[in-house]
Amino acid sequence: MACEKEEHLVNKNNEQLPQNPKDMVQNKFIFQWDTLIDDSKNDDEFFIGNQYIGVQRWECLATSPHIYVGATFPKSSFATTFDRENIDKKHPIDLTFNFPIPYITCMEDVKGSEYLQKIKEALKSKEFQSYTSPQRPYIIKFAELKSLSNIENCFPYNKEFGNALKKIAQQEFNMKNIKSLCISEVIFKGFTISMDVPSDGLFIAPPSSLEELVYIRTLTYGVTAYFVIASNNSYQNVLEAFKNSFMDEYYNPNGTLHESQVILLTISDINQEASIKLTFNDLNRF
Repeated sequence: MACEKEEHLVNKNNEQLPQNPKDMVQNKFIFQWDTLIDDSKNDDEFFIGNQYIGVQRWECLATSPHIYVGATFPKSSFATTFDRENIDKKHPIDLTFNFPIPYITCMEDVKGSEYLQKIKEALKSKEFQSYTSPQRPYIIKFAELKSLSNIENCFPYNKEFGNALKKIAQQEFNMKNIKSLCISEVIFKGFTISMDVPSDGLFIAPPSSLEELVYIRTLTYGVTAYFVIASNNSYQNVLEAFKNSFMDEYYNPNGTLHESQVILLTISDINQEASIKLTFNDLNRF
């Protein structure tokens, strides 16, 4: 279901929010990330991204693709729509969960429902008890918005999500004298599940279109957050606060973030549904 577009930005007190903070010159918006951490350039993994996420209790539904280790798709739909999965019978495959103490299991019937069952079993295993969530983010980046109406430009492949985030911000922000608006993406990588290709091939009876098919050999799970900050300080000052201990800048009465507001959306489950949080303490716990 598509989210409605909003022509006027107002807060929950029915007061119009500034389209452009008053200390900024109104120009055509050019979206550009300022990267604080980016470990993605050190690997060759493909990040599925934000194109499928939705928001809990909002008219913006998640459209999580039906993907799993061992799933096979035409090249034309891989990493885009992930549709037209080839469901021909496959040989059993061994799955490895890369916990500090690896967990290995066999998926006899290679299909999505069996895969989800194997994940549930792995999360209950003694091997999983050796796993701890990473402390260092995989990606942290910020961008100046200048206007809430620019949020949708940050999500070119999921305008509905961008529109929902814009509407949440306009509903919750009630600051006076907003000087800057910014958005951030934070990603933590979790564990990886990989497969061993059977020695006699993936398919029991190879399909005629085998050369046109690709399969998912590994999947890495993690958590993602998107947050928008409205501040009475400049964007550069807000960015600088996150290069250090941002909570110090929040608790300090004279800190950059003390009078700022934040809208935080976190995505931590396989269904790609974002939950809404509204405090810097929530962001710190994330």
